[in-house]
Amino acid sequence: MADMLTIGSSATMAFKNALDVTSHNVANVSTDGYSRQRAEISSSTNVGGGSSVTSIERINADYLQSQLINSNSILSRYDSQVSLSNQVEGVIAGNDSGVQEFMQSFFDSLQNLANNPTSTTGRQLVLDDAGSLSSHIENLTSVLNDTQDQVNNQITGLATEINNHLETIQKINAQVANSLNNSQQAPNDLLDERDQAVMELSQYIDIKASENSDGQMDVFLSDGRLPLLADNKIVPLKADLSEYKDENRVELYMTVNGTTQVVSDRITGGELGGVLDFRTNMLDQSQNDLGVTLNGLVASMNWQNYQGYDANDQPGGNLFEPLSIDGVLASKNNTEDGSNISVSFNPNQGVSEPPYTLPEAGTYAQKQGYLDSALSQIGEFASREYEIKADGVGYKFYDKNTQEELTPTSAVGNIYQLDGLMFDLSANTNVDGDSFLVKPHQEILQNFSVAMKDEDSLATRGQSPDPADTNPTPAGDGDNVNIANMASLQSAKLLFADDGGNASETLLGGYSKMASNVGMYVRSSEIQQSAQSNVYDQLVQQNDSISGVSLDEEATNLVKYQQAYQAAAQIISTSQSLFQTLLGVVRG
Repeated sequence: MADMLTIGSSATMAFKNALDVTSHNVANVSTDGYSRQRAEISSSTNVGGGSSVTSIERINADYLQSQLINSNSILSRYDSQVSLSNQVEGVIAGNDSGVQEFMQSFFDSLQNLANNPTSTTGRQLVLDDAGSLSSHIENLTSVLNDTQDQVNNQITGLATEINNHLETIQKINAQVANSLNNSQQAPNDLLDERDQAVMELSQYIDIKASENSDGQMDVFLSDGRLPLLADNKIVPLKADLSEYKDENRVELYMTVNGTTQVVSDRITGGELGGVLDFRTNMLDQSQNDLGVTLNGLVASMNWQNYQGYDANDQPGGNLFEPLSIDGVLASKNNTEDGSNISVSFNPNQGVSEPPYTLPEAGTYAQKQGYLDSALSQIGEFASREYEIKADGVGYKFYDKNTQEELTPTSAVGNIYQLDGLMFDLSANTNVDGDSFLVKPHQEILQNFSVAMKDEDSLATRGQSPDPADTNPTPAGDGDNVNIANMASLQSAKLLFADDGGNASETLLGGYSKMASNVGMYVRSSEIQQSAQSNVYDQLVQQNDSISGVSLDEEATNLVKYQQAYQAAAQIISTSQSLFQTLLGVVRG
């Protein structure tokens, strides 16, 4: 059996270490990511050999840490979505002095002119209201372009933050490995620091983190397939322009095993996931939805105006600048640059297109057939972007977002009709591997403008006297047939045809549908944000109950260990007193 001095000495050392650990807990009660520690005191293996601190345990639950990382990533995603979508909602979906109000004013002015077709003031008011709508669209588009730039900057900045946090984890990994190689005691504070760094990383991106056999932390994207940090080597995220450089769209890339790939669509969580989701499902979609409505307005108004005659007895021309895309956004790998490709609204391919000239205007029936064809094709407009790929023989069309292959309704040579639009690739050299990007409904936002400058060019009058005349003449002054037809387009169902070809929405209804989708995105994001906030708070509370420092508990431990230390010191004092007594007896 060991003597009292040895027992007392080991006990005082053990309780001193316990006091040090307790003091360390108290000192870090407000340290983010700190897990309380506990001194494990064990009896000596020798009988009656006293006690010692065998280890300092870090009290934490790995399963809770994993859940916290996941929940933090999801919450940050919805925080980001709500913040960005609220910025855009008021701009793109607001009714106060918004698109809907300007469109309604334009239709009201058409109706007023139909009621008084000879009014010069009424004619000018139509052009003024068309110009006001155009100016509003220009302002709105500018804001949306600024938002797109903001998103690009955020993606670039977040990629930098993510790479910086990976470097931090990498450095801590090296310190942990070195500590484990030189000590039996786990480096608890370093492990806490690393867990906190991983938690902070999850704020930016969805990840899976796990400790490998040598104590270092590996970090993967949440699907577990692409490493961000493996074997303590970083695979950085790179933010760069997409393959379609002129698109001005930043994507995220990773180079794994020498192969660079786009990973934007693999990131679903964290602030970065929220930004990417917002860009695809709100910003892009709302621009395409609004563009469908505007393309429908432009095409229907122009084609209805073609049917009538103006104050100068001439057939009607373009009220708005028609959709016309000459040259598209080409891939970096293209042999062709896309400048030989054009996209337009050309619903009656193969016939003389308006604006008509007399006497080639054709009969009333022919012109009505052309108009009916145009209105039918407007219903085929689809809210999407197109990727065109050459295979050396022909061209294939894909939905850019879903990569669904699309089948043109007709193809004459290399001129295709698809979703109500004409894609003319006849002047382009078909080289296998070339690909092109077309955004017709975002293009109209950039170029929406009034083409008509003279109010007398409004085709208010119809055709007279006989609808079957091969060389028709304008109806008399005061006739309002055509301007009334233009005004009636407000209530006509023109957009989003079903499989039977029957349109389901008016122009204002198309806008309302877009605004409703925007509102639903915001509300859905807010609901998810609230739900995830509750989940995260509950997980934090659970984790704190296990790993958090309780000042009451630590105060109790301080008293307990202090008293034990004093008692152990008394053992040493008693041992020394007995030894002195024994020496006195021996000396006699």
